[in-house]
Amino acid sequence: MANGIVGVREDAEHTVSADVHSLATIRNIGKSKDLLYSLVPRAQCFCFYDLGRNCIWSSDGADDYEINDFVAELPADILTGEAPEAEFVRRTLESGRTLLVLPVHSDESEPLGFLVVVFSRNAGKSSWFNPSLLNNILAPAVAVIGEGLQLDSELREALAHKSEIETELKLVYEVDEKIHGQSRSHAGLAQLVGQSGRFLGIAYSVLLMPAKRIRISATHSSWKKVNRKVLDRYLVDHMFPKLDGKRQPVVFEIPAVEGGDTVADRGYQTMLCPLTDKHGNVEGMLAQLGRVSGEPFNTMHRRFMSHVVRKVEYVIEKSFDAMTGLMNRSGFEAQLHEAWKNLETDDDAHQLIYFDLDNLQLVNDTFGRKAGDEVIMSFSRLLEQDLPRSAVLSRLTGDDFCILLTHADSDSGVEFAHEVREKARTLRYLEGDKSLQVTISIGVSEFNRRSGDEGAPLTTARMACEAAKDHGRDRIEVYDDQNHSIIRRHDDMQLVAQIQQTLDSDGFALLAQPITSLSTKDDVPRYEILLRMKDGEGSSIASSAFFSAAERYQLMPQIDRWVVSTTIAKLAGSRRVVDDLGAIFSINLSGQSLSDDDILEFIDDEMREAGIPATTLCFEVTESAAVSNLAKAQQFIDGLRERGCSIALDDFGAGLSSFAYLKNFAVDILKIDGGFIRDITDNRISESMVAAITQVAKVMELVTVAEYVESEKTRKLISELGVDFAQGHAIGKPVPFENVLEELTGQGRKSTA
Repeated sequence: MANGIVGVREDAEHTVSADVHSLATIRNIGKSKDLLYSLVPRAQCFCFYDLGRNCIWSSDGADDYEINDFVAELPADILTGEAPEAEFVRRTLESGRTLLVLPVHSDESEPLGFLVVVFSRNAGKSSWFNPSLLNNILAPAVAVIGEGLQLDSELREALAHKSEIETELKLVYEVDEKIHGQSRSHAGLAQLVGQSGRFLGIAYSVLLMPAKRIRISATHSSWKKVNRKVLDRYLVDHMFPKLDGKRQPVVFEIPAVEGGDTVADRGYQTMLCPLTDKHGNVEGMLAQLGRVSGEPFNTMHRRFMSHVVRKVEYVIEKSFDAMTGLMNRSGFEAQLHEAWKNLETDDDAHQLIYFDLDNLQLVNDTFGRKAGDEVIMSFSRLLEQDLPRSAVLSRLTGDDFCILLTHADSDSGVEFAHEVREKARTLRYLEGDKSLQVTISIGVSEFNRRSGDEGAPLTTARMACEAAKDHGRDRIEVYDDQNHSIIRRHDDMQLVAQIQQTLDSDGFALLAQPITSLSTKDDVPRYEILLRMKDGEGSSIASSAFFSAAERYQLMPQIDRWVVSTTIAKLAGSRRVVDDLGAIFSINLSGQSLSDDDILEFIDDEMREAGIPATTLCFEVTESAAVSNLAKAQQFIDGLRERGCSIALDDFGAGLSSFAYLKNFAVDILKIDGGFIRDITDNRISESMVAAITQVAKVMELVTVAEYVESEKTRKLISELGVDFAQGHAIGKPVPFENVLEELTGQGRKSTA
């Protein structure tokens, strides 16, 4: 390998050189025949010679050996017009004929050839023969010939350039077609490197981006014995610095190595194409080393590689994270696809290690987003430090990272995860006298042919990571399909898409369950609106299952809005009957909706458009949701009550401090947690709790409702304890909402009959 560089090879400037042998040129000169004879009618003939002393055209169409011999002996400086007497030359041949030789130039005074005017024997001795005068007379015709030759030359150059561009574009289109659909990560980059090298006949093509750990190469069979690792080191150490500040491909001459025994030691040209980031900084190069044919690179090759480089930069931009320089999710998923294909046997496996920064949001909230970015950068550098050569590292989202360990068993994956976790104990953000320790949760999942498609392991690795967060954070979880918490998370993930599809298609069903007074004083119809969902085969999905998924993936606000909007819309169709009977319908709202700043305005708009009075609606909020955000919950409750809606605190008594929190909420109804009602006839503690809740409610002038009343025995007992209303299968099972509205309409007709 040579250690020095001879220099940059620059393409020479093109000069205009008339191809006077072309048929078009001969025809154009021939068109001057009449003009020439009209100017000098006593001339015997006219001949045009090129700079190679070849007779291109003769007015009489015959070869004249005497003139050819004379021209062959003319000094070169006369032909090119460089001699002092070269404005024109007069000579007399042995045959007695006289010749005038007139150089023909382009507009830029570049020699194109020369015109020979032949006169008959002894004409030179005649009184009318004046060479200077004849030269002046013929000057316009000579200029016309020169202009014609120049135009012909420029036209041919334009046609040649057009052909060159068409060839280049054909190569570009072929490359684009070859990599279509492969524009992500290493697969697309490998296509670009390989195809561009083959099109240009390159011995060794290599894409090198040291900071991003990218090395992709393609080698011609003639260079298989060349030590490419040495070449790569040479390119990075010696050639890469020479691209600083460059924007276009540059050609270097690599000198021969004395005594070398490989084809690369004979010397060759290399074209280095700088790769820049969006700020214009050179971050890598695509090197084309040596053409197999030995021919030099030309301007077309440079233009072609400029196009390829733009493609490479586009793929890199789309496949790598701008902040950390790590592969992004799109690029990583493409890499997983390649890794899937590279599994050699059924027993072969890769490992996916999923990382989540536990308290990055706390860093952002405490010190600002810039501090959070610094933590992300510190963690990405920590992951890169001891990354195995065969591993692939990605920043998937804001604080989620993933490593693919290829051809590794689960023990290796867990061991590597432990090493990272130990190193991450030094991950701390400091600002002044304040500091914050950053911990990580890690999930490990095996990636083999039994895992399903190539995307499944990333899902399971993420599930394991989220299980680590659920189990206390700052720990490692290995995916296990027998782990119940992971199974629930997996079920939730499977349901999310189905829930969204059901939302988009209005596929939910609304049921209504009656709430009945336990005294004869209140005959107002009351119902709780319940939501049901069916799977693709028409079977009902357990409410606990789809609510778990919806809450985990923040879909509850959308679901709540759908229930509110649909319920009010259906009530609007029976508005008169509902008003006459004073019916009240309870709608459940999730804790996520309590944090929705726009939910009150949404409910207002729906009621106003439907013309439904606020007193028709009661909104149920669980005790746990209200307690988790006291200020937001009370603001929400107050807002609804001001509008005329009633509020029920659902599942009351489930919390350890239910009575303590009760004084903080201005609600209308307490719905006693079903856990106390189910076994109230057999459990004295449950009976005592219900009695206590009922007593406190009466003191606070609140209405009580007992849920899950499943037997007549239970109904009688809660009535004796002073509970106001009951709800459950012993009172009435849930039925389609439409059926309830039809029943109410029938009651309304009877009352007016």
